[in-house]
Amino acid sequence: MTATVPPVPAAMPRLSRNRDFQLLWIGQALSDFGSSMTYIVLPLVLLASGNSTTVAATVGTVSLAVGLVARLPAGYLSDRCDQRALMLGSDLVRLVAVGSLAVYVLLRPVPVALALVTVVVSVAALEVFRPAQSKVIRRIVPTEQLGAALSLNQARAYGADIAAPAAAGLLLALEPSVPLAVDALTFGVSALCVAVVVRAPRRGGGADGGPSGRDAEAAGPQPVAERFLTRFTAGWRYLAGDRFMRWCVLYGAGLNLAFSALTFALILGVGSRPDGAVAVGTAMSAAAVAGLAGSLLTPYVQRHVSLKATLVAGPATGAVLLAVAWTSGSTIAFVAGFCALCLLIPVISATFGTIMAVAVPEEIYGRVITASGLVAQIVQPCGPLAAGLLLARLSLPTTAAAFAMAFALLAAVPVALPKPPQTSTPAPARSPS
Repeated sequence: MTATVPPVPAAMPRLSRNRDFQLLWIGQALSDFGSSMTYIVLPLVLLASGNSTTVAATVGTVSLAVGLVARLPAGYLSDRCDQRALMLGSDLVRLVAVGSLAVYVLLRPVPVALALVTVVVSVAALEVFRPAQSKVIRRIVPTEQLGAALSLNQARAYGADIAAPAAAGLLLALEPSVPLAVDALTFGVSALCVAVVVRAPRRGGGADGGPSGRDAEAAGPQPVAERFLTRFTAGWRYLAGDRFMRWCVLYGAGLNLAFSALTFALILGVGSRPDGAVAVGTAMSAAAVAGLAGSLLTPYVQRHVSLKATLVAGPATGAVLLAVAWTSGSTIAFVAGFCALCLLIPVISATFGTIMAVAVPEEIYGRVITASGLVAQIVQPCGPLAAGLLLARLSLPTTAAAFAMAFALLAAVPVALPKPPQTSTPAPARSPS
């Protein structure tokens, strides 16, 4: 990794002085905080309205399904349309959707249909926002600082997960509609931050990175436009043709599946014991803090630790601690293994993200990151089921042994790590105003 991302020159201004990045970061930090509250509050509001736990859980399932379905079209739109307009539209759509739900909750019990519509609209808008934001950040942040920018973006999400549960509980006690109204307000602030970000020119000119305007005329006759299906699948074809990227998404898929299963094994296995709820709550809070710390440590790791060592360290550390949990029967060791992975997985994720931001051509970047994200997360929903099946047949220590072997296998995979792709040559980022 140290050979993939160039070091930051001493004279380069820090991200803290990059006005555009700071505005986007602040807007999204508030938006993440509000969305995390809604994620907690909405199921509770549905239960309070007389709905069953199955109905409340269905809303969460719909959220995951819509996210997967909307991801690929969102990547295509981010490459073909004005990203600033997409981000503004996404924020305003979510403001209206969540704001309408808040008003309805204030006046009467919320119907399940309205909750589902709000979730579908909000999640689809979020999926449109994310790749558009990634492309904007790639333009307004110098290449040498992309790793730090991505790690700060991860850190804000973990910070929201730490602060949102307590805030949601306090606001929910005042009035169920208040946390939803706060969430809607954060989308308005985010839209304002996006609106005041000075528009950056596209690197490469046209919607697909080709020449435009006078440059197109000077370039002579242009090739026939590609068919829609060809353009739509450009991200998939890039992943299929690049051995390193293909390896990364498959490694990520295995890591996501194992970690998802481990998370639910912790919740179900530890939570079923006496005082287990307290232990699970403490573990999840510690995990969020570990994730925040890992995100903040990412730039240091990228500068001083090789990519292969980083990819081995995460699952290997988890495997060792889970093996201790197996041999000793210690719940603390099980939780420690979970928290260690929460510390190191953000480093791995941001490292892959930085490589892609540096190496993937600008004109297909949105489609590549959404395609890779879909592949890496498509098997993740199987994790909870796997955890349930293991715990139905094995004790928690024996389940820890199964996870130790799974993470040990993942730690061995980077031995066959192919060479990263050559760095693309994007134009220098514009100076922040």
